[in-house]
This record gives sequence, structure tokens and C-alpha cells, in this order.
Amino acid sequence: MTNWHYADANLQQQGPVTSEALAGLLRSGAVHQETLVWREGMTQWAPLREFAAELVPPPPPIAPAIPARAPEVPGIGKPASIEIAYAGFWRRWAALFIDQLILSLAFYALVFVLIIAAAVGGWVDMDALDSEHPSPLLVAGYFGILLFYYVAAAAYYTLSESSRQQATLGKRAVGIKVVDLHGRRLTWGHAIGRWCAASLSYLSMYIGFAMAGFTARKQALHDMVASTLVVDRWAYTDFPERQQRGPGGCAIVAIAGVVLMIAIAVIGILAAIALPAYNSYRQRAGIGQVVAETASLRNKALAYHAQEQRCADDVAVGIEDGGAVPGTMHIAHAQAGAFEGGGCGLEVTLGGFNDAKLDGHKLWWEITPGGDWKCSSDLDGAQQPAGCRN
Repeated sequence: MTNWHYADANLQQQGPVTSEALAGLLRSGAVHQETLVWREGMTQWAPLREFAAELVPPPPPIAPAIPARAPEVPGIGKPASIEIAYAGFWRRWAALFIDQLILSLAFYALVFVLIIAAAVGGWVDMDALDSEHPSPLLVAGYFGILLFYYVAAAAYYTLSESSRQQATLGKRAVGIKVVDLHGRRLTWGHAIGRWCAASLSYLSMYIGFAMAGFTARKQALHDMVASTLVVDRWAYTDFPERQQRGPGGCAIVAIAGVVLMIAIAVIGILAAIALPAYNSYRQRAGIGQVVAETASLRNKALAYHAQEQRCADDVAVGIEDGGAVPGTMHIAHAQAGAFEGGGCGLEVTLGGFNDAKLDGHKLWWEITPGGDWKCSSDLDGAQQPAGCRN
């Protein structure tokens, strides 16, 4: 008995079926004269019309112990008895990370070379780079570089995914490839269509890429639009048993790199928030310490003014020659006496902060007619002591 295999309308292998069954399928219209068929003894698939005479059943032969394996249907690869391993979200993300890293390094290396060449050759006035009104040549060069990046990216993805490897360098590193819905290699035009469709995944705030994590065949949005699949590199080959369904070594390294970059970014954001807050706290604490350190000076000046009815001098309040105040950290200079407006008080110059916003700035305390202190300073509002803010 002859066993036949045939390709259905979707170029998927069906069978084996007997000659009588194949003849019945032909009569019913399920197959036609141009349907590709194969039987043992044939070297390749051929149209059914060439074997119409063989559909009359011959005397039954002894069935072989092991049925012969059909060769591949032209254009679709050998049918695999093992389920296709679709590339999951993490393998695809690792491949994308590697590809973007490759493109970015190449792009910025080229930009660096062009900038150096422009500076050395005098093609562009480098001072104009900081100008609010750059020259038309600079603007044209900027948009030209952007255009070049997208052209280069399109060429990289489309030529790689339509090549024999059917994959970019990132996909090859993690062991995956791009095929059409029948497992066939993409044409260049199909690859261009897929690359253009990827813009939808970018414009959807990467949600289109995330769809690969939960769709039935691990398709991202652009795969659905372009009718493509991303599968293990051994899918639709003679060795489907070699397929992997989890991330390999390169994918794990890439994923770890992404996680590390995210962690560094988070730490950087936290540091950007925490460091200014800590610095502001340190400044306020130092100024508060100055207020505390001058308390004894102000008390002496106030007592002297009340008793003598005139302004206290440095000696009266305990300020040494040169304006030094012993035992203080952030007072660079202090002076007691009369102000230009006729009032009495104390002037303190800040120092020791190693901060240009504080060092060299001044605080003034002036005795009011009621015998209290009026504080003022030339510090920014947020850095002024609470009693000195208007």
C-alpha cells in the first residue's frame, strides 16, 4: 500500500494517506491537480497531476516497519514533529538591548569622528555650537545625522532579518530568528515592512513590544501587523529538537545588563534628589550654628548698650583683633559697633562652609529702640535664618 503526503492550502504537510484516500480527496475537491504530493521513492515534492495513474490501488505491499520521513515542502522547511519554540519577551528584550547598544556605539563613534574632523578642518565654527542661533549648516548637519541614523538602522535590521541567518546580531547572540507565518525566510521587502511596523510599538510607549510577553505565539504588535514570528533559531529546520525555550547565556547577560543599567539610573535619580536636599540641610544647620555662636556676643552688646547708652565695641563683646571669635567654626569675621544709619549692632561674615553661596556673605543684628534685635542678611531667602526673613 502506497502512503502519500500532500501540502494543504496553507502549505502545511498532511498525511500519510492511502492512494484510495487521496483519490477521494481529489474527487471531493479537498486537493486538486496542482497540489504538491510526495511518496516514498520520490526525491522531491511534485504536482498531483503527474501521478494521477497511480491513484488506482495496486496489490497491497508489505507495510514498512518505519514509514519514510517526508522531505521538506518547497519553501516551508521540513515539518517538525516537535512544537515550535517561540521567542519569549525576555529573549527578545535581550536581543533588542544588544542591537540598540551596537547601533548606538557605532552612531556616536561616527558623530565623534565627524565633530573632530569638522573642528580640525575648520568646516564649522565650534563656538557656534553654544549659540542660540546656530548657522543653517549646523542645523542641516544635525538633521542629516539623524536621518543617517534611521537609514542605517533600517538597513541593519532589514538586511539582517532577510539574510540567511534571518536575524540581527542581537537575535543571533540569544539564538532567535524572524520568519513569516509559515516559517519561511523573509524577503527584503517583507523585512522593510516589519521594520516600519515597529514604529507602532515605539509610539505605543513600548506596549507593542510588551505584547510579546502574553500573546499566543509571542508576537509583538509589529509582528501581528507584518505577519511575522520570532522563533528559536532551530525552529523550521532539520533539527527542531535543538530548540530552546528559555533565555540562554547571552540573553541572561543582556538581561543582567539591562537590570544593572536600570539600577544605576534609579540610584542616580535618588542621588540627584538626595544630594541637593542634604546640601541644603547642611547649609541651614551651619547657619543655625552661626546664630547660636553669636548669641553670647549679642547678649554682651545688648547689655553694654543698655548700661552705657552707646554702641558696644569689639572689646566689649569679646571679639579679638582681626575680627576673630574664638571657638566658632563658621564665623570668618565679626565686628560690633555703630551702623551707617546710626543704630548699634553686630556684623558677622560667614566662612568655612566651602560653599560660594555662603562664604563671604553677611548677617547683621541691629538693636531696636525697644531693646530687641532686628536681623537681616544678604543670603538667598531659603538660606536666611528664620528670624532674618522678611
